Amino acid sequence: ESRQAMGFCLLNNVPVAAAVLHARHEISRLLVLDWDVHHGNGIQHMFESDRSVLYISLHRYGNGFYPGTGAPSEVGKGDGSGFNVNLAWTRAGFGDAEYLAAFDRIVMPICREYSPEFVLISAGFDAAEGDPLGGMRVSPAGYAHMTAQLMTLAGGKLLVALEGGYNLQSISLSAAAVMRVLLRESPPPLPPLAVDPRALPDLAACMEAHARYWTCMRLSSALGPHLPAVLASRHAADAMDDLSWLRRKVRNAEETCGPVRRNGYRRGRQNRVWWRTYSIFH
Repeated sequence: ESRQAMGFCLLNNVPVAAAVLHARHEISRLLVLDWDVHHGNGIQHMFESDRSVLYISLHRYGNGFYPGTGAPSEVGKGDGSGFNVNLAWTRAGFGDAEYLAAFDRIVMPICREYSPEFVLISAGFDAAEGDPLGGMRVSPAGYAHMTAQLMTLAGGKLLVALEGGYNLQSISLSAAAVMRVLLRESPPPLPPLAVDPRALPDLAACMEAHARYWTCMRLSSALGPHLPAVLASRHAADAMDDLSWLRRKVRNAEETCGPVRRNGYRRGRQNRVWWRTYSIFH
């Protein structure tokens, strides 16, 4: 924080780098992606009113987990509203399947819509499998795949800043996997992954919080309470390109849970995602 050090941090290196990129290199759209298992409360407060920095954090939240900030509803303030994205995991034990689902359904769609000019990764490895504090299960291969996706942004202009982590083996294996991707090696293959159903409400809460700010998230507003059921079956990105499948899912959800909220979204005809959402319900 601006007035005190918290956790094990004295200086917040990534925001310092962001400030330098703004001042010396005239970078007007920066992405800060924070996969440290603890919420970056300092980074959030520095940039929560600044739309020139998109801050996305994937972290544990609630049940007394430190620092206690980073709810999905914390979306930014003023001109920065919508540019603070918190994917808040409400329980321990999530790993590659859940993190890559978050990338597929939230992180990368928002990033592509934002189109950053430079990417900064706050690379704490305390969500890695084996970390005694994080309680998560992200593998080195999982970190490699997340890095590979982020390298598709900003023409590959990306900086990875090593941060937290409390198991030396987990840190070294994960950091080495990220470095190999930075050196243009392909990420290693992953086994078949199944998302834990308990993670779906966390994904849905983030999508719903940002439906008013990002076109790619507005499908969540249309599906309302049925969004977790949709997420459980197939990637939302795929759903956008398969209207017949999505119509069936909505119809099934209506039969199970009652009618889906029909918002209309007439003003979105110029936009592919808005128009397709509109088409489903009319």
